[in-house]
Amino acid sequence: MRVRSLAAAVALALLPVVVPVSTASVGPVGTGVAAAATKPNIFFYNLDDLRDAIPGNIDPMSVMPKTRQWMAAGRRFPQHFVTEPSCCPSRSSLMTGRMPHNNGVRLQSQGPSFDSQHSMACYLRAAGYSTYIAGKFLTTWPRTTTPPCFDHSTVMWGGYNNVATRVDGVARTMAGYSTTGLGVRGREYVTAALGLGKPFLLYETPQAPHWVDVTNPDGTKTQRAVPEPKYASAPVPTCSAPVEANRSDKPAYVRNMNRTPAQGQEMCASQLRAIMTADDQFDATMQLLSDRGVLANTLVIFSSDNGYMWSDHGRTEKFVPYEASERVPLFLRWDGQIAPGTATGRLASYVDLLPTMLAAAQFTLPAGAPPLDGESLLGTSRRTTVYAEYFKDPANGNVPTWKMIRTATVKYIQTYTDTGAVSFREYYNLVADPTEDTNLLSDGNAANDPPAAELSTLASRLSALSTCRGSACVV
Repeated sequence: MRVRSLAAAVALALLPVVVPVSTASVGPVGTGVAAAATKPNIFFYNLDDLRDAIPGNIDPMSVMPKTRQWMAAGRRFPQHFVTEPSCCPSRSSLMTGRMPHNNGVRLQSQGPSFDSQHSMACYLRAAGYSTYIAGKFLTTWPRTTTPPCFDHSTVMWGGYNNVATRVDGVARTMAGYSTTGLGVRGREYVTAALGLGKPFLLYETPQAPHWVDVTNPDGTKTQRAVPEPKYASAPVPTCSAPVEANRSDKPAYVRNMNRTPAQGQEMCASQLRAIMTADDQFDATMQLLSDRGVLANTLVIFSSDNGYMWSDHGRTEKFVPYEASERVPLFLRWDGQIAPGTATGRLASYVDLLPTMLAAAQFTLPAGAPPLDGESLLGTSRRTTVYAEYFKDPANGNVPTWKMIRTATVKYIQTYTDTGAVSFREYYNLVADPTEDTNLLSDGNAANDPPAAELSTLASRLSALSTCRGSACVV
């Protein structure tokens, strides 16, 4: 009865109701898999700040058993990396299928520069889809401007309880816990879409497990995620990483932060409890799709915009080139089109998700559109290297500009001064050192340095990828 009451309250708070809109059709494109009889629906559940399983630490998905059960019929990509571990740039890369250096959003403040014309919602709308967003779009997108090409939108900018939203541009307050409210709204969108006789995109993007400022009983403030009350004391595993004892081999901005294991555990525990409600809401939407007989022809994507540090290397937050910040969960399910299992050896990038959706939608980019920088995950991979970049951003503290490439076995990072000169280099043997504790270029032992020829090759590849465009970004 409590869930029904909440659903009713959310529905009333979020009026007006969904109404049909017109769309255009476009031609097909090959997907690398057998073509579906009809274009699939797309349900994309995108969490905020959820890291993946990292060597030496727990798998956050362990507290999302319902999600894992649904996605067991799909494929998990355990080596999936974002292009820039910062909210607006990462989401812009996702929705445009282009690296930050190509899509115009390198900093948090540049959300208004988002190239919406050449992005997920506009492309899929042109492909004949009804398009819906429930949750975060871009945090710095103008609040009075509705997200382009979404037929209907319920947009929020953050928070867990009684949050401000705009529903198709009209200011509303979402009553109750926001992850639940967005789930209810998403299912309303699905129900409305199924009456239109064409495929739909539901892009649902809750706050969880991003932190908010929480006021403690003594009046001090702490940054942590806020669980739904029923999960506030739910048992969670010990998950903070031990602080790296010797960080003299790391750049100064890493050495200068000293978060303790206790601080990491506090953040981690709050994040794990926050995603328990996300598990419930994902489950409810998947059950609706199943009950309505459309799950079999729905491409389901579960992922996150960046990871989060739980005192790894003495840090919290993200913005850095290490695994906990860069590596995020990715599950794909499309019955009969994606083989179940785990893509253990495949390197995947956040910019691969738009090409995957467009391939499934049988959509060809229009003439003059900028090329996509990723590859469809429905076909055979050409990728041997993932690339990520970060541009110094006053919104994110003292993290300098850096660029990173990662293969299946090694990671190479260059950090830069404000004038663009290389100020620090890092090299990690991920086979022998999966937790990135020993930078072989600064550990004081020249005997274990990688060969000069290998470093030269890595530096050249990084340089090429830092300006790549289109297919040149998949190497």
